[in-house]
Amino acid sequence: MTKCKVKGCKNFAPYNNTSNPYCHMHMARIRRHGYPELKRNAYRSLEKMPHKFVDSFINKNCHKMFDEDIAKKLIDKGIVGVTVWNVRYRRRKLGVKKYLHGEIQKHKAWVRAQAIKEYGNRCELCGYSMTVDAHHIIPKHEGGPHEINNLMIICPNCHALITRRIFMLKNRVEIAKVRKNILKLIKSFYPSLK
Repeated sequence: MTKCKVKGCKNFAPYNNTSNPYCHMHMARIRRHGYPELKRNAYRSLEKMPHKFVDSFINKNCHKMFDEDIAKKLIDKGIVGVTVWNVRYRRRKLGVKKYLHGEIQKHKAWVRAQAIKEYGNRCELCGYSMTVDAHHIIPKHEGGPHEINNLMIICPNCHALITRRIFMLKNRVEIAKVRKNILKLIKSFYPSLK
């Protein structure tokens, strides 16, 4: 095996007879930003942060705030170079979990699981049960909340029909009307179904 060409690297190049003299790690860096070293100036903002103050601030507020809010507060306090990424990195170094007991209700997967418990694990429109999606009745980009009463459980096919606006839904009351239309459409394709 051939050693990696980068000075101080103890890894080997992937193959003996190769035109590539770098190990996998350094090849990935070359592909990513054009040279085998770590990205230049990548961690400068992180090094400038006063770690004792930032770490204690994150520890104190991580139970009440998300990373984005902590980053905004640190910027307001005059700390230069703070980003959400820096806060997330420091929080992980401290061993603090992102979603704590009180905040878990805001987590997307938790809300989806609660919607499945509430409405069942079958498509609310056609009854298909092999795989289901959670669909926002009022889309999030239009200001729809990520809450159980704004979600409906539907299969990928019905999800595509609603997303492409073949069938329109504005609230949960309209589900029965849309279900009737979808079942009528399915029966037109498969006349043998009763």
